[in-house]
Amino acid sequence: MKLYRIFSLLVLSITLNSCASGVKSRSLLFRSNEFAIYTVARDKISLKSETSVSKTFAHPVEITEDKVLDLLGNIRFREESSYGDVNRYIFEEKEIKEFALDLVDGLQKLKPDQLLLVISKYNPVRSVVSHYSRTGFYIWSTETSIEILFGELQKEISYDEQGNYFDWSNIPDIPFEHFPQSTYILQGPGFSFKKVSGFRNKHWLVFDKADLAKLKFEKRKKTTIPEVTNSVDADLKPEKRISRDEEEGIINGD
Repeated sequence: MKLYRIFSLLVLSITLNSCASGVKSRSLLFRSNEFAIYTVARDKISLKSETSVSKTFAHPVEITEDKVLDLLGNIRFREESSYGDVNRYIFEEKEIKEFALDLVDGLQKLKPDQLLLVISKYNPVRSVVSHYSRTGFYIWSTETSIEILFGELQKEISYDEQGNYFDWSNIPDIPFEHFPQSTYILQGPGFSFKKVSGFRNKHWLVFDKADLAKLKFEKRKKTTIPEVTNSVDADLKPEKRISRDEEEGIINGD
């Protein structure tokens, strides 16, 4: 009976471990509270067409922190829903700067038969009522290009999952084929979309190494607080606006 229990626990452990990854056979290189990188062997990824991904890669990759910002900082995506379409940047500038050095170190450890799997969760607001969002992607290098294949884009994480590494790092498999999804990358400068089965895959970006030096991060316009305040003021009735101003101490007497 004792042996049976041990065997049952072993089977359960193996099952949970296989379910926890979402991406098969990943090996953890490094993780922090909001970032994790793994190696994935080329022969472990699921492909319908073997020719879509090189058999071997130009690894390790020598790249700087600034160039990581240049690569990732300008990428925007569109999210479609019944409420309307929204265009956003995939990564916040601060988010990239926080994980850039770790990503550089990870790329330098890659072997010619490995891809790097990256998972980043981030919450720019960092308040008790806001959620973390998660983005996952593969990144690898060929002789002529750096390629990035995205899976989830700014996927909101529940409160129950965002504090536990084993929960927030549990991502779905990232397909190398076309798949229906409500998010996709918007065309931008410095990259092209990989063609898969004759059609552009708008989650798979190809950066030509010959053009990397010309790729520069573009500073973003900041949303100002007055715009938010004006929006709130427009929704308030006059008497409530006065009441709020009195609480904030900004009513001037004669």
